[in-house]
Order: sequence, then C-alpha cells, then structure tokens
Amino acid sequence: MSKSERLKAEIGFHEKLFFSSMALIMALIGWGASNYQTVSEWILLGAALGLLFSIGFGVWNYRQIQKLLEALEDAK
Repeated sequence: MSKSERLKAEIGFHEKLFFSSMALIMALIGWGASNYQTVSEWILLGAALGLLFSIGFGVWNYRQIQKLLEALEDAK
C-alpha cells in the first residue's frame, strides 16, 4: 500500500468518526429538547457533558482530516 492510499484510508476513517459525532450531537440536542421537563437534572447534565464531548471529538476529527489532507497533498 502506498503512502497516498494509506492517507486516503485514514481520511475515510476520520470522516466516518466525524459524521458519527455530528449525528450524536443532533441526537442529544433533539433528545434534550423533547425531554428536558420530564427527566432529572443529573440526566440532563450527563447529556450536556456528552454533547460537549461530542463537539470536542468532532472538532478534533475535523482537524485530523485537515492535517491528513495536507499530508496527502504533499505526498503526490
């Protein structure tokens, strides 16, 4: 496997993680909006912490994708 093929595979992997984190963000926002009056504060706090973690994870994956794209550009 050449370096460019490996970089493309890593980009694909990080893209999947990025879109998974975006889906989780949307799901947590939707769940919180529909259930904020019926659940306890601890569960809402846990959902908010999960939301913050997902946002951070998405940002990290986006930065990884950008670094890998730059490396792929240099590899060709």
